[in-house]
Amino acid sequence: MNVPPRYRLPIAILASIAVVAVVLVVVLIANSGSANPVTSPGASASASASTDPGATPEGAVRAFFEAYAKAGQTDDPAGIEPFVTGKTSSAYLSAAGFLQGQKEKGKASVTTVLRLDNITTSASTAGAATVTFDYTEGGYNIDPATGSPLESPMVLPTTKVAVTVRQLGGRWLVDAYQAQTQ
Repeated sequence: MNVPPRYRLPIAILASIAVVAVVLVVVLIANSGSANPVTSPGASASASASTDPGATPEGAVRAFFEAYAKAGQTDDPAGIEPFVTGKTSSAYLSAAGFLQGQKEKGKASVTTVLRLDNITTSASTAGAATVTFDYTEGGYNIDPATGSPLESPMVLPTTKVAVTVRQLGGRWLVDAYQAQTQ
């Protein structure tokens, strides 16, 4: 097919727009079937992806906060149990209490942003360490029965968090956490 030179540029532009539109549609369709929206790059790249997240203090902390974010979708704290020192630990009681409060209010949450930046680990005593980091979280509340959003997504301000981890049975587990004043 011979296309006159004066029409080549407009045809190339239209073809490019069509390709971009097709790619956009494919991406939207691929993500629409997911109950979870696409997460930020910081939410998926973490130390907990290793075979044993309890191998290091940082891995234990990352695994705990990822499990806590996932537990928010169902308001069930059972998912954080493998990452805490016990059901009587401050970390478990805090997380379980928050999830119970959400449940009582008839809402759950979807986390779309989960970043732990500027992580430092310092050993305080044998078998214990403190992990500090800048914590950024974002997402939105949903109706737990339908999964329908109850609000628009938002990202909360970054806070400094200190986590106490303890080594039990050769694994690092979260014992307590609290926001620090900056």
